[in-house]
Amino acid sequence: MKILFVGVFDTTRHSTNTSQILAFKQIGYEVVGYNYRLRASQIGNKQRDKELIQILEDRHFDLVVFSKCNVLGFEVFRKATAKTKTCFWFMDAKCNYDQEMRDKTSLVTYGCFDKKNVLEEALKINKNSFYVCEGYDQAVDKRQNVEKEYDVTFIGSIYGNRIDYTKNSKYKINVVGDAYGPSHALTVGKSRINLNFCTSDGASDRIYKIMAAGGFLLTDDWPGRKEQFVDGEDCVIFKNQEDLDRKIKFYLENPEIRERIAKTGHKSVSKFNRMQWAKKIVEYSSEV
Repeated sequence: MKILFVGVFDTTRHSTNTSQILAFKQIGYEVVGYNYRLRASQIGNKQRDKELIQILEDRHFDLVVFSKCNVLGFEVFRKATAKTKTCFWFMDAKCNYDQEMRDKTSLVTYGCFDKKNVLEEALKINKNSFYVCEGYDQAVDKRQNVEKEYDVTFIGSIYGNRIDYTKNSKYKINVVGDAYGPSHALTVGKSRINLNFCTSDGASDRIYKIMAAGGFLLTDDWPGRKEQFVDGEDCVIFKNQEDLDRKIKFYLENPEIRERIAKTGHKSVSKFNRMQWAKKIVEYSSEV
């Protein structure tokens, strides 16, 4: 199979598309990457769209995967779908599933979505819409042989109810806002307890990255969690501030239980790596 992957690629692995295109290649597919944002910065949006349409006309692809591709012209989607199978990959939360994204969902052969509540909306637009977990990058999200330095850590941006949780906790929470790629796994490894705070729109890939790096995950709940992980076995769910502090205390005082849960979670999350993501994307292309 020959795939054209339209996304954002970098050398730092900040963009998930970088590990995703590598996963396609590792499985054995022939993949051509088109960095649509980079090309727009070089030649402008209109010329970028024309160039991409020309590539589609000149070359044969069995599948074209559009990764979100905000501001990419609708005509590119139409031309691609008229010629071959197309997949719209959308990983963001429901709040970012705006009219542009909805319109693009309608222009492809099928769509794949990381959030269940976004999938529900997408199915109203395109019946060929499927859930695919974005998961983690197995090349960088892995166990690190480092000493524990922090009792409790949260990796990410502080806003909304995260402000209250981190400010009102009885325990000092180490907040790290700039850990990406290998440094994310390193921070997880240095932490006895790794926190996650979901938004109303669902969970981020932080969950999978923490567990893949062998971290103990303490998080509030999210839709679809029961289908993937067991509370108290793979990770631990807290309900409110009081419950959070109670569980922080318990798992700091019981490292053997904490480490057992982290090991089980590490095993359970293995089915959600980038290789599995790539296989699912291609698998659904044969079903439509």
